[in-house]
Amino acid sequence: MSRLRVALDARRLQDRPLGGVGRSLAGLLDRLATEIDLVLLTDARRRPVDTPLEQRALPCPRRAPEAIWIQYAVPRKLRGFGGLFHGTFNQLPFRLPVPAVVTIHDLSFEVHPEGFSPLKRRAFQLQARHAARAARRVIVPSVATKHEVVAHYGISDDQIFVTPWGVEPRFNRARADEAPDVCERLGIDGRYVVAMGGAPRRGLEVAVAAWRRVRHATGVTLVVVGSERVRPEPGLVDAGAVDDDEWPALLAGADAFCYPTRYEGFGVPALESIASGTPVVCAPVGSLPEVLQDAAEWCEGPTADAIARGLRHVLTDTGHADDLRHRSLKRAAEQPSWDDAARTTLRAYREAFDA
Repeated sequence: MSRLRVALDARRLQDRPLGGVGRSLAGLLDRLATEIDLVLLTDARRRPVDTPLEQRALPCPRRAPEAIWIQYAVPRKLRGFGGLFHGTFNQLPFRLPVPAVVTIHDLSFEVHPEGFSPLKRRAFQLQARHAARAARRVIVPSVATKHEVVAHYGISDDQIFVTPWGVEPRFNRARADEAPDVCERLGIDGRYVVAMGGAPRRGLEVAVAAWRRVRHATGVTLVVVGSERVRPEPGLVDAGAVDDDEWPALLAGADAFCYPTRYEGFGVPALESIASGTPVVCAPVGSLPEVLQDAAEWCEGPTADAIARGLRHVLTDTGHADDLRHRSLKRAAEQPSWDDAARTTLRAYREAFDA
């Protein structure tokens, strides 16, 4: 029997540093390639992906926005392809000459519009709605996202495959031994907690306000990572975009991960944190209860007061913090693996192709 051929939107693998979507693709590709023939479709305007897998750099007008690439370049490549297309980031071409699968990572643009301009939000809504309805199968990372896709787009349950992401082995408790070297380079002195900037829903301003409420009682430094910048002040380190090799060590060495996000379709940073044995301080929003279960310091809501109370509990009660670390590592060990994710993805491919 001939192997299934799948052309896959690999643009998120061209990002530097890799974001959550790029890391999810990196975790899957080699495993998928043992069972199917993969062709990675990339944007010719950007650096190629470092991979031995077949890669096709598709041209697009130089100044065209990224959303045009999937509409302009991909349909041309798919003519006569004889396989399946996987839209890996909420999108499919409107002209679709082959069967398709789409991954919808979250519906933040539907449920948290404050993070998007009106035009960008409308574009995301149109793209995701079309993709969900045009795809023969839809892949989502959590049951919470599945319910949202059904509610917003009217997709049947049996078309949706829940494929939780795995966690990379480099996120583990032993990486804490490397944290002092990373801290020295970044100028971090003593105990610290980590917060993440980026999308507005991640609530960096809440994390900073919560830390200010506990810093004098606990003496901890706040380390902010990501693209969002913060104003300098005593005890706060703006680390920026931390290198992929240093992020596991920085996370494993922290006393807590302060994560006042208002919404998650999965929550990769939270999963990486518990795999590192670092307690997550967060509210039970989106998919987080599904991913973390009892391995979190659950707060009443993603507000400064509630998050501060959670941080204080973790930072001042050693026994409680040790218990959370134990539960975190146990929960991470129970998380489905990348092998599990690959098997579910392959089932989605085969059902879509045969439908």
